Amino acid sequence: MNALLAATATREVQWNVPDGLVVFMYASMAAALAIFAYGIWRRARIWRLGRPYSVRGRPWLRTRRMLAGLAQVTVLRRVFPGVMHALLYYGFLVLFAATVMVFLYDDLGIDGVFEGDFYLWFESLTVDIFGILFLVGAGIGFYRRYVVRPAYLARNEPWDALLLGSLFAIALTGFGLEGIRIEATADPWASWSPGGNVVAHAVSPLSDGVLEDVFPWLWGLHVLMWHVLLAALPFTKALHWFTTPANLFFARPVAPRSVPTPTDFEAEEVRLGIKNASDMTWKQLFDLDSCTECGRCTSVCPAYASGSALDPKRVIIDLRDAIRARGLAAEPLAGDVVSYEALWACTTCRACEEACPVGIEHVPTILGLRQNLAMEQVRMPGGVSDLVANLEAREHPFRGATAGRTDWAEGLDVPALGSVAEAGGAEVVYWIGCAAAFDERAQKIARAVVRVLRHAGVRFAVVSSQERCNGDVARRTGNEFHYDLLARENVEMLNGAGVTTLLTHCPHCLEQLRYEYERFGGRYEVRHHSALVSALIEEGRVRLRPGERERVTYHDPCYLGRYNREFDAPRRVLDVLGVERVEMPRHGAESFCCGAGGGHAFFDETEGPDKVNQIRTREAAATGATTVVTGCPFCLTMLASGARAVGTPERTLRTMDFVELVAEALDE
Repeated sequence: MNALLAATATREVQWNVPDGLVVFMYASMAAALAIFAYGIWRRARIWRLGRPYSVRGRPWLRTRRMLAGLAQVTVLRRVFPGVMHALLYYGFLVLFAATVMVFLYDDLGIDGVFEGDFYLWFESLTVDIFGILFLVGAGIGFYRRYVVRPAYLARNEPWDALLLGSLFAIALTGFGLEGIRIEATADPWASWSPGGNVVAHAVSPLSDGVLEDVFPWLWGLHVLMWHVLLAALPFTKALHWFTTPANLFFARPVAPRSVPTPTDFEAEEVRLGIKNASDMTWKQLFDLDSCTECGRCTSVCPAYASGSALDPKRVIIDLRDAIRARGLAAEPLAGDVVSYEALWACTTCRACEEACPVGIEHVPTILGLRQNLAMEQVRMPGGVSDLVANLEAREHPFRGATAGRTDWAEGLDVPALGSVAEAGGAEVVYWIGCAAAFDERAQKIARAVVRVLRHAGVRFAVVSSQERCNGDVARRTGNEFHYDLLARENVEMLNGAGVTTLLTHCPHCLEQLRYEYERFGGRYEVRHHSALVSALIEEGRVRLRPGERERVTYHDPCYLGRYNREFDAPRRVLDVLGVERVEMPRHGAESFCCGAGGGHAFFDETEGPDKVNQIRTREAAATGATTVVTGCPFCLTMLASGARAVGTPERTLRTMDFVELVAEALDE
């Protein structure tokens, strides 16, 4: 990368490079550029196979995110690997800029670049410093990959070693050329080139004749290595040097996030999920070529942590390699390229996407593959088959439930949607959801919400008896047909009743009602109960009496936090309650999943040495809290189950929805 750096273009060079080597340089450069262009064309040909994907809207936000990626902000979220990558990246940019400047002077004859202060400050001092940092970055890369060897870091031997080794060798030979030049010319400005000066001292015992013989061949080797690397880039993971900025720009800038590609059941040719590359969007195919194989997605994946077959990094890499090798012949991707066990292990928590520094969206691809398993191959876990049967027969996923949709409200005399509308309307319509209707523990959440709303004097109505399952569990288990039916029926009912404002305590209902129902004409203002209760407290409509200062920790539900970016409202409520709130190490956007998402609340996890909910419960217990609080009925169930599994008779965590604590503390 130091290519020619001050070794062939500076005014002090005493030796001429043989004409044959100069011809070789131009010929190899032309060949390298041609191979590079061919490699990009091969990749672009695959991207063009993909289905449409819109990148319209929010251009400034997209640009800002792309610039943040170029500035290495995304990779520096993890210090050690981030510093390594930043040293390589910035070192490469400076060394490449120096190479271009040498080309401008030596080949195009543009004068004035290598004179005066600029020569000393940039072409000597700055370039040398960044060249040294580049070598340090490469050294850290070797140390991390082959000494520390984190389990989640992909190692593709021998190509990883060759890539790192070639980068190191190119920079090192550049310093070698500079050192020979300094020694041969007795450069009075050698102190401005610290790296080259060290090499000059090292080669000082050699005679001028030896240096003169070595110089052109070292120069040729330096040029050859750079051109070989340039030609190889599109065929290696180093392609992400070019695709990453674009992928950050293309990635969805705002919610809805991680939504599976809808199935058009009225199309002439109905695509049942992702069978081959042509069933993926061009953005999903572009994702595959943007992967750096850093393994950050794997390191935060709850399914991987539990010992299941899912490795999000391997999903991307295996799809990429299969499609590169076989194109459309790589099918079925689901169950063949990516295993059945891996696809059903995903909890759709989006931790992988949150951690990815290059904007890859893993979850829609996994769900597309899961759709193909469920709808075309009909390969599903037993629990998924049961929930589908329940959706068809009862319009809810709870097997064996005997309660009706309105039983949770027995004795509360809650106003129904129609009666309140006739009486002058309601401030908000409360969507109860299946969990609170059919799960005895979750019913307490709905009753607590009603109590708080009444205390605050909020005019509200409940949908309740007119509700059907929102369809999230069908969609996340790949059963798009059942989701489509349920969503259309719910939208028709809500629109028919003139509903515009909705309240829900379930983040999965929130995701559907707020974002994913828009495709069916359902456009509503939807609030999670944490946001509404927090606002009511701030307005003084909810009055709380002081309670015991118990120690609690808050678990961020994935569909409330990472999907809907609501992290603060539940914490504000807890702080007003006066509890001692302690955070788990993984919280907020980096929270660890409870294990319920992606339909896992209704079917057993794949085999592994641990359970996701037990891992999370142990984290909660380690804070010393007596109560773990959340804002999702499914999280509540999973954490309660985990608490029973990992607790002791002397100390078992209490699990509560935060609104239950509010209801307990109401000053009536």
